[in-house]
Amino acid sequence: MVILNDPKLAFELLRDRSNIHSGRPHQNFSCDLVGWKNATAMSPYNDYWKIQRKNITKVASSNVSVTAFDRVQEEEAAHFLMNVLAEPDKLFDHIRAEAGTVILKITYGYTAENRGKDPLVELARKAMWAFAESTVPGKWAVDIFPFLKYLPEGFPGTAYRKTGREMRKMLFDCVEKPYAFVKQQMREKRAKTSFLSQAIETIGADDEYMGFVHKWTALALFTGGADTTVSSLMTFFLAMTLYPDVQKKAQEELDSVIGAERLPVAADKDNLPYVYAVMLETHRWHPVLPMGLPHTSDAEDVCKGYRIPKGAILLPNTWWYTHDPAVYPDPMTFNPDRFVQTRTHNPEPDPRNFIFGYGRRICPGRHVADNALFITIAQSLAVFDIKPTDVVPKVEFEPGIISHPVPYECRVEPRSEKHRELIERSEERYPWEESDAKELEGIM
Repeated sequence: MVILNDPKLAFELLRDRSNIHSGRPHQNFSCDLVGWKNATAMSPYNDYWKIQRKNITKVASSNVSVTAFDRVQEEEAAHFLMNVLAEPDKLFDHIRAEAGTVILKITYGYTAENRGKDPLVELARKAMWAFAESTVPGKWAVDIFPFLKYLPEGFPGTAYRKTGREMRKMLFDCVEKPYAFVKQQMREKRAKTSFLSQAIETIGADDEYMGFVHKWTALALFTGGADTTVSSLMTFFLAMTLYPDVQKKAQEELDSVIGAERLPVAADKDNLPYVYAVMLETHRWHPVLPMGLPHTSDAEDVCKGYRIPKGAILLPNTWWYTHDPAVYPDPMTFNPDRFVQTRTHNPEPDPRNFIFGYGRRICPGRHVADNALFITIAQSLAVFDIKPTDVVPKVEFEPGIISHPVPYECRVEPRSEKHRELIERSEERYPWEESDAKELEGIM
């Protein structure tokens, strides 16, 4: 393993020499046993990956697609506000539901449950837990001692297989169930326009290979968009609980620019520089992937006099890049002002240069993720006060490839009766749709 502690080296190897450093490590546990080798995030750098990447870029990067995402995100952010107003003690459930609902609608044309837990949102949560657990380099003995995979079932050292099979079931349910839902909707001429319905229409009925590719591309959109946004929003609410002065300053900007008669939307971004800085600081304060996703070298290389053998695992130390005090003074403090231009202060480096990956493996949905985070942050600050309970939460984060804040408590309350009414009125503009959850009951 090669730990890259200098962002200049990460850019040099993972971006400028991406032709030989864009692979993914082949892990016996996560790739073969669980099945993540078929997913975009863990696929080798090959033609199969390139097709998936092209599909995702087409959905997530065009102006038409981003506009469509914005519209869905604004709708679901308003629903999120309604849910928090109704049940503020279930904040984390509402965050997960919002993130999952947006991506399900875009990817599969599926409408999630309005209240309570949705089966596909829960499935994504379990699958991403399995991803985070199974892909940690060096965690599973079979990745260090490959001979273990040849031992008979029940032999000492093979207990990992039971865990792997359980994770595999979670993953394949997450791939197959929404795919079967879309296929059934299309057969019955009831399918809503979505990434997968459009992708299926472009291929022949007998093209099993492209069907397989599109199925796994859809999974990448679904799971990639669901869990990372959840982590960022949990981090945001934690920061607001601990930094009331930041919250107050952002609310003053929102009151001045937007007022209390409507909710902020994506088009307001350029007029809300401090709220935008809050979003950037949320990215920096705790990166969702503190060590990025591991790259592998497909050929031997030399960098700064060091030999990097073929097959080496390259890990960018993203957390350090965003917490180096020489770059970000007082890095443990949540301070959006570090990204605001003034006469005496130049903005500090944009953390998105690091957190979304590098080179050919950079996250293709980064613009969508940014907009989703901004809209929810802006709308939440516009109408809610976020405060600590009697127990002030600690700044603690869980380990793993994808890192979330350790669960904490906070109080989320309407800023005033006028803001409560604004949330309630938003249902007129963004009415709830009937859930498709019942449609899943007869599938698979």
